[in-house]
Order: sequence, then structure tokens, then C-alpha cells
Amino acid sequence: MAQVIQEIKKPILHISCVPRKDTTLLKISLSQDDLGILYRVTSVLFNHRWDILEAVAETASDGHVQDLFVIRSWDGAEMTESLLSQIRSDLFALFYEGKSVAMYLRENAKEEILVRKIGDSEASLKLYNPISSDFTVMDLRMKDTPGILFQITEALYHLGIDIISFTANSFDGKIRDSFLLRTSLTGEKLDEKLMFPMLRAKLESFL
Repeated sequence: MAQVIQEIKKPILHISCVPRKDTTLLKISLSQDDLGILYRVTSVLFNHRWDILEAVAETASDGHVQDLFVIRSWDGAEMTESLLSQIRSDLFALFYEGKSVAMYLRENAKEEILVRKIGDSEASLKLYNPISSDFTVMDLRMKDTPGILFQITEALYHLGIDIISFTANSFDGKIRDSFLLRTSLTGEKLDEKLMFPMLRAKLESFL
């Protein structure tokens, strides 16, 4: 009887960076798409004191996922080979070794962000489904606070919402975050009657 050998795909995580004038372009390639990529990446970068200014997810024909992130250090530091290696190690644990984000943050004494409330009375949230697009648009304006993107991505992750792209623009202490979203289950826009109120309530609980 012929023995059937099933090929087991080895987990793949490639990370590289390209320095820019005031920012760094971080490239992360994974062996498979997964809900919560930006959620995990934001937790690691928050721990190492880096902000994400822009993110775009791309899926290749072979199923590999490449995410591009424009990032900036909180204190103007440069990305070093040592730090890049540590970020890769942290992400590998989150993607392939079963470590949860909550556990990772607790180990690094950053668990307070899991329950933090921003308290921005001027924060505004807009959700809408453009007729000409396959995605839901979410615009969020609030005061610029380190780690706020992590809290947003955590909320989206727990609601089963995929982030297709993200951009952040800051001006005079304020930040405008714009997201393209879809449901992870069906790949469609968010339901305006069901998901819009749930997402709004989740975000407003800490803004």
C-alpha cells in the first residue's frame, strides 16, 4: 500500500525595513493570511515604542501575505538590526507559537493598555459604505495618543473585522485615522444595522 506523505508547510515570517527621511518602511511577509495581523503588529511596535502611520495588506498568488507599514519611533530612534531581529522574534511567537497578545503585553509590563480609556470628548467617528467600493470606510479623529492604534485594532479583531488598509495623518496634536474594512467571515462590507452599532459602541467605550 502506497504511503501518502502530506507536505507540511513551514511557517514563514520575513521582515525587512527601508529607512526614509523621518520614517521607516517595514515589510512583513507571512506564509498565510490571518485575521488580526495589524493587531499583533501594533502590539509589538507599541511595546518597542514605534507608531504605525500607514499600513497596506497585499496577498500574493501563492497565498503569501505581504504587509507594508510606514512606522516612526516615538523618540526619533533609528531601526537597528538588533531591534528588527527582536521584532521578528516577538511576532513569530504571536503568529506561530500560540502566544496571545494579552500574554505578550503582560510579560512586557504593558498590560495597562488593554483597559486604558483615552477620554477624548472631541473624538469623532464616521462609518459608511461607499456604493463604488467593496469595503467599509471608517474615519476616526481624536487626540494623538501613543498606542491608540493598538486599541482600535484590538476592537476590530475581537469583532471579526479585517483591516485592508490604514492611514494616519496628524496635525496640531490631533490625528485622523482612516481604515478600509470588511468582515473576515464573508469578505463583504460591514452590515450597517448590525455591525455599525457594535463597532461604534466598542470604540466609544475607550475613546
